[in-house]
Amino acid sequence: MSVSYKLPRTLTLAFLVSVICVTAGAAQSYNVHTFASGTGAAATSPDSITFGLGSVWVSYQNGADSTGLFGASTVVRYSPSGTVQNTWSVAGNVDGLRIDPSGQVWALQNNDGNSTLTVINPATLATTPYTYGSSYTNVPNRGFDDVVFLKSGTFLSETNPASNSDPIVLQLTSGLSSPLQVSGILNSQFTGTNLATGTVGTNTISDSDSLIRTPKGDLALTGEADGQVVFIHNPGAFNQSQSFLNLLDVHGNPINAKVDDTAYATATAGYFLMTDTGANTVYKIWATGLTPGSAFVDVGTEFGSLDLSTGIVTPIFTGISPHGLEFVPTPEPGTLVMFASGLVGLGGMLRRKLNL
Repeated sequence: MSVSYKLPRTLTLAFLVSVICVTAGAAQSYNVHTFASGTGAAATSPDSITFGLGSVWVSYQNGADSTGLFGASTVVRYSPSGTVQNTWSVAGNVDGLRIDPSGQVWALQNNDGNSTLTVINPATLATTPYTYGSSYTNVPNRGFDDVVFLKSGTFLSETNPASNSDPIVLQLTSGLSSPLQVSGILNSQFTGTNLATGTVGTNTISDSDSLIRTPKGDLALTGEADGQVVFIHNPGAFNQSQSFLNLLDVHGNPINAKVDDTAYATATAGYFLMTDTGANTVYKIWATGLTPGSAFVDVGTEFGSLDLSTGIVTPIFTGISPHGLEFVPTPEPGTLVMFASGLVGLGGMLRRKLNL
């Protein structure tokens, strides 16, 4: 007579959790996977990317002119697995893509002139166009590039300052209605602290670009051709201050390449979403062993980690043309352990009751 024994489901789960706990303490690791290709959406040149409403959102610029003279961009909504859910054609060059607190998607068009805004309603699929006040759109070669939503207000980055007194970060002062009105909170030349040296002095950004929210609720602005990241603390408040980092390679030399986007790890594990414009590809970079609050950047032909005390960028993924960057956290190992322990305890309790 033969006897077979089936491992209890609760024991199997407990064993799995123990493996997760062990691997969670390992060194940092990164695994790159292709998330999507523009060919699947009949689009090219992916740029801005964001995650929200359970989906990944990507703007494909399709070679559209950055001053809106010709062409149209394609905004694609993907499922977390990379399936196309919806697409929208937006006139001009969409260089900024964000989701506001109400769940509407802001597509910022024409960052180098004649800027406009298109807001997408994901529920109805409708789009609503907005214009800016004439004092902003009539400035040659200038336009709005990115937007961040904070409790203290809505902030936008503006490109191509012509003088040191031109604003490069502005706060929206009107509601979401045309014409949109803004007020500058940071000029191209400002006083700030160099985080690598601790010295305070005058700094200038000549090529303002992407704008993100830091985990502390501040703003981080990239100086694309300046090789810098600028941090705006308490933006728009009476006690606003600034600091900055000059980006360096692993040998301590200034990086002479364009800086496009930054992202912060907000958990020990998760994945980075990154667009590769030249390859017409969107990557998902799985990462573990991260330090919450650590920074990452795409610069030149690489994606790397950014030391916030020195400015040194350590390459992680090279040989690409990266642009949009976003971090999406996955459940913390501790959360998984507590959840699994709860299931184990529940299973034991049910089994005891069944044996009564």
